[in-house]
Amino acid sequence: MKSGTSWLNSMQMNPIDFAEIDYLDPALKDGHKILYDRILNINIRFQDRFSEVQELSQPEPIRLRDNVLLRGIDSNPQSIKIEISSEKDLFFLFHHEATVNGFTQIKALQNLQMPFKDYAQIAIATLNKVEQNYNGYGAIFQVMLDGSARLEINQTTEFRSVHMIHFDFHQVEESFLRQTIVFKYNQQRKEIKYLTQSLGECRMRATGTFK
Repeated sequence: MKSGTSWLNSMQMNPIDFAEIDYLDPALKDGHKILYDRILNINIRFQDRFSEVQELSQPEPIRLRDNVLLRGIDSNPQSIKIEISSEKDLFFLFHHEATVNGFTQIKALQNLQMPFKDYAQIAIATLNKVEQNYNGYGAIFQVMLDGSARLEINQTTEFRSVHMIHFDFHQVEESFLRQTIVFKYNQQRKEIKYLTQSLGECRMRATGTFK
């Protein structure tokens, strides 16, 4: 029988076991890779049919992923995609996409100074500030009736709220949403199967019946 530490270590998820199903992620099929994947508490506002904005009473845990499409060297991204989703609502899925050409307009509208190659890292750094200092930085995600949305990042001071940056989103198409829901379902099934097998193996190791 192996030591307790050894058989407990067998419970750790091996990323190789999920490489195959991760490859099927619709968001990564076109060559994007994930740079950032976190869950942040974000204030969500919805526009109702009377064009008024209703804010949820409590910040919601929202998953954000910053994906970048790289061809050639890592410092030369071709496109950047930020994904917003909710574990509570599978139909809540929005994308912000920027390319080298499209970034020119984003940069001009917001008076941004960074080049496109730094856009993803600036986005990550800003989101990290929200995560690490929720009292000092706020994130508001406003969803409109037409399916468009905007994520605003503001810095909160003692006297006022200072706008830092915003990202315009659109609701994903139905076909992409369907693919994503199927992917998440298969991913959860694989994780449950792996955990069940690992728990069974650990029980056998603990009782000395594992060979």
